[in-house]
Amino acid sequence: MRVVGLLVARVGSLLVTLLALGLSLLPLSALLIALPAVAPQESVLADNVHAPRSRLRGFLRRLAAVAAGVTVLVALTAVSVEVVTQLPLPKQGAFASIARAFMPAPITFMGRTPADQQAVLDNAHPVLRDLIKTPLFEKLPPAMVQHWPFVVLVVYLADLLILLNIGKVPLRYNLRNVRVRWLTNLMTGVVFTFVIGLLVSLLAFVNGMNRLTQNTGIPGNVFALSDGATDELFSSLGHGDLDNVERVVVELDQGGSPLKTPVRVKQVERDGRSVYLASRETYYAINQAIPHTDPARRRFVQLRTLEDPWVGQQVHDITLYPGGSLPPAAGVDDRGRIQCVLGEGAAATLGIDQGKPRLDCGDTFSLGEMEWVVTGVMRAEGTTFGSEIWARRFSRIYRPFGREKHTTLVLRTDAGTAAASKAMAYHLSKRYPQQKLMAFSEPDYYADLTKTNNDFLAAIVVVAVVMAVGGVFGMMTTMFASLAQRIRDIGVLRLLGFKRWQVMVSFLLESLAVALAGGATGCFLVWLLVDGRGSTSTLAHGGGGPGVKSVVLTIDVDAEVTALGLLFTLVMGRLGGLVPALSAMRMKILDTLR
Repeated sequence: MRVVGLLVARVGSLLVTLLALGLSLLPLSALLIALPAVAPQESVLADNVHAPRSRLRGFLRRLAAVAAGVTVLVALTAVSVEVVTQLPLPKQGAFASIARAFMPAPITFMGRTPADQQAVLDNAHPVLRDLIKTPLFEKLPPAMVQHWPFVVLVVYLADLLILLNIGKVPLRYNLRNVRVRWLTNLMTGVVFTFVIGLLVSLLAFVNGMNRLTQNTGIPGNVFALSDGATDELFSSLGHGDLDNVERVVVELDQGGSPLKTPVRVKQVERDGRSVYLASRETYYAINQAIPHTDPARRRFVQLRTLEDPWVGQQVHDITLYPGGSLPPAAGVDDRGRIQCVLGEGAAATLGIDQGKPRLDCGDTFSLGEMEWVVTGVMRAEGTTFGSEIWARRFSRIYRPFGREKHTTLVLRTDAGTAAASKAMAYHLSKRYPQQKLMAFSEPDYYADLTKTNNDFLAAIVVVAVVMAVGGVFGMMTTMFASLAQRIRDIGVLRLLGFKRWQVMVSFLLESLAVALAGGATGCFLVWLLVDGRGSTSTLAHGGGGPGVKSVVLTIDVDAEVTALGLLFTLVMGRLGGLVPALSAMRMKILDTLR
């Protein structure tokens, strides 16, 4: 029985510690306001606390403390959401997918299988049915989903301001100890610099991939593939499939209601005649041996051939660097070399093979046992086209590579809006009678590529949690060592009139200061060393496989990446400093002075 009692006590202590760690992520000011609920003799707002005259008054006092803490928490959150809403941030947050993953529809918690969930919906009241079908993130202010790192950071900043104003905290004592124990604090800060630096680097990579896919899709464009195809590599469109698509007129929206203005493919004047902005293209992923590598390595090179490069340029809003030109009608020069234009990323990649920063007009390279000459470089940085080679479509290219049919038809709608492209895509996919096509609004097509990014982001979260465990235990070790050396100091602070909660806040702020200094240094070093640098990655539809696209992206350490890095720093500092701070708070004055 004694062993069982001891085991129960240990488990209970562990559960209490885990609960305390979880609560430490909440604003500390709200927890301190609610402190009398568990420690009636302590109060943040009053110097002296009188014992309640009855159990009822004691219960009401505890209840009032909890209500006050919840009120402070709600007020801090509301103010932070309003502040972040007013900031000049993009509409779409880079890490909103994390918030959406943790806030699914309540129905997902009510049944283990889709059948169970449907049974819950069938038996629910209509009002309750609509409520539980709606994902939680759709019920919150947009800022809490799209820019949640900023919201939490503002909450923590406001929390710090409240702590510094609701009572005196021995900050001078903390600054002195940080200075005296500079070597230990420096080593702890270096650990945080390394952990946060690695995390921010990975987040910046994902951010660059998100920017790449977001910047590629033009709202007014429609991306048409053959029926059943989800990627250009799987698509096959014959000439007969494309003859009349560009003349389609869409008069109904997705719901079958008449459109105010029918949607058509845009026409422009060229050399005195009207031309549809409908680009017929063939996409290739060519496995190329990388020269001068031992052992030999290979890579995928993206090639896009266009029936009319000028139309493709207009549809995709591509411009060339000065001195460049599109491949002429013949597609080859007088020496039989295939003429092409390169994206900036492709020009840099192929240039490295020849010891150059990038290829330029007049440079040549080999691909598929053919010689190619560059006639221009596209301004396509930040899009997937920056990693492609563009050439005119003719038999000398498509026969060796084994793809004679088109893979893609890209249409520019006359309205040039997302609504127009969605209506056109739905019509071609569901209502077009002459040919079965799989059509997408171009932003939707490239947004599907971000599923790869989300998978990578989920892996980063797992890695971050593992690293956080090490960082938290490192901070705990440092603070416990510091606590052991300052037991008498704690007694002196108590004799000078500082309350137990002030001692706890003092130690917690010290751990946060050390963590924040290391984390901020890590963010700054990553921004200094890797921001704006190029990197090669892959994007894929439908879980990868043959539909993989190799792209050159720019690593982007922006405000949102930095905010998430600093937020992760504060969380690690809070978790690592809380248990030692609670230990300092529980010490009795006489015990500390022995």
